[in-house]
Amino acid sequence: MSESLKIEKSDLIEFDEERNYLCEHEGLTSKVYFGLRTVPERWRKTLWDLYQESLHITDAIQDQCCYTEETFYQALVDEDYNKVLMVTNDQPVALLLGTNNLEKAKVAYINPDFIRSKFPQEVAEGRFWYITCLFVSPHLRSLGLVRQMVLSAIDAIWEKDYVLAMDVTDQRLFIPEILVKLAQETSFPIVKEKLGSQEYFAFRKVSH
Repeated sequence: MSESLKIEKSDLIEFDEERNYLCEHEGLTSKVYFGLRTVPERWRKTLWDLYQESLHITDAIQDQCCYTEETFYQALVDEDYNKVLMVTNDQPVALLLGTNNLEKAKVAYINPDFIRSKFPQEVAEGRFWYITCLFVSPHLRSLGLVRQMVLSAIDAIWEKDYVLAMDVTDQRLFIPEILVKLAQETSFPIVKEKLGSQEYFAFRKVSH
């Protein structure tokens, strides 16, 4: 595990059980819940509000909000989703939703057949996880805390030999770079692999 993370539970627990990390930065303390199967009800409405606020990006051609309020709440209690949740002062401030169920990952507009052909063994063994949702509260005063949340995901890649995949809009291409950079700072470096690309075109008459 990364030395900068404090694990509250025994190192002997199975990885698929929940893990809690204490994160401290500039006098602030947060807790990262890794491997949550069900998000406590008291946090769900706040997470929905942050989801809409964080991912409603007006200068992105593709709508980044792939969940409705109903399907978002369903994902928060669906055990096919692994949740990484960061909480400060008992209020959620960041969330990562990932699933190894490719049919459910289709909510993020992926093609399961493409994934199966590219990662057949990982899919068959349940080691391919698609991140359908990742956001950080725009009100979070210290982004340094997010570093610990990212490192917990990097730990997952190494400990269970997972493949984590995600898509980002052009305005957030810095996110994959952050993942790679933080991994390089640990003893668990990872490599970034581009899965594909999709471009959008508009056609209009020539103005005279």
